[in-house]
Amino acid sequence: MTCGGAATANRRTTVLMEHHFPAMGTAILVTVDAGDASRCTAAAQAIAEVQKLLVEFGRDGWAWGSGALACFNRELARGAAPQVPMLLQELFARAWEIRQASGGLFEPRLGELVRLWGFDDPQHLRGAPPGQEEIAPLLQAVRDAAHYDGGESYGPHRRIAWDLGAIGKGYIVDIALDWLRRRGFADAIVNAGGNVAARGARGDRPWCVGIRDPRSAAELPQLLASLDTCDESVITHGDDQRYFECQGQRYAHILHPYTGNPAQGLRSLTVVHRDGTLADGGGAALFVAGPEGWPRLAKRLGIEQVLAVDEHGTVWASEQLAARLQPAEGLRLKVVR
Repeated sequence: MTCGGAATANRRTTVLMEHHFPAMGTAILVTVDAGDASRCTAAAQAIAEVQKLLVEFGRDGWAWGSGALACFNRELARGAAPQVPMLLQELFARAWEIRQASGGLFEPRLGELVRLWGFDDPQHLRGAPPGQEEIAPLLQAVRDAAHYDGGESYGPHRRIAWDLGAIGKGYIVDIALDWLRRRGFADAIVNAGGNVAARGARGDRPWCVGIRDPRSAAELPQLLASLDTCDESVITHGDDQRYFECQGQRYAHILHPYTGNPAQGLRSLTVVHRDGTLADGGGAALFVAGPEGWPRLAKRLGIEQVLAVDEHGTVWASEQLAARLQPAEGLRLKVVR
């Protein structure tokens, strides 16, 4: 954990606490404005509590492994009607709410299809797509399964597995920031593998968040744009994380719930919103909706700030977000009104 000072415009010193750790299958960076050096110990303790929260959620919110959601999914596979894990009941409800609002373009019950494609674990990535004869029965199982009614249990539905990977980070990072605020640290930012949420400010300046070019190298990332942010999430879904290529076609981990195949048409899509859960789950639905469908769906979901990169590399932004962005030199934004 590192602690450093930064002079602000009014010459007050801001002490920033930074801590890196792995959780939820990605690298996490928590940065807290401790205010002054006398609060560094308390800030370090608060960050340690956040680390514990995120590591535990990464275990219990993962569809596979030994955590709560994985156990729930194994019970479903056995033909039982298991209880929804208590710590995930709110997230189940939010996931289903977004599923309904998006017309099923966000679908949290695709876990078996995710595993078929090999996107459950980087070590399971395939070299070629599965056949339609493998996809069709799993897709039909999702179509036939009952809707989630918000109750304490779900099922029985064999061949169904809940996967909260496209919504969980946005949800839990908001909780982590609320946790920090309750412990007296209202100025903080969490970067969960490129999914960023901020609260308050960095001394007398706003937090600044960059939006990465999805085709730039991970070891040498290039930015499309940046923006100053306060009390909101900046969450990106893209085809550059878990994917494989076959015969010149890229197959990425975000599946289209109508076809059971990876969504096509966009390289990445970023949502800026005060509600991290909606930014995450809703952003996944917008990515699936594609270059022609996302503006209409965004209006339906109440998402006003979106940046999308289509398969040709053209960068589109909603009017509300375009007004805030600081584009990279030479970048031409196409504004969607």
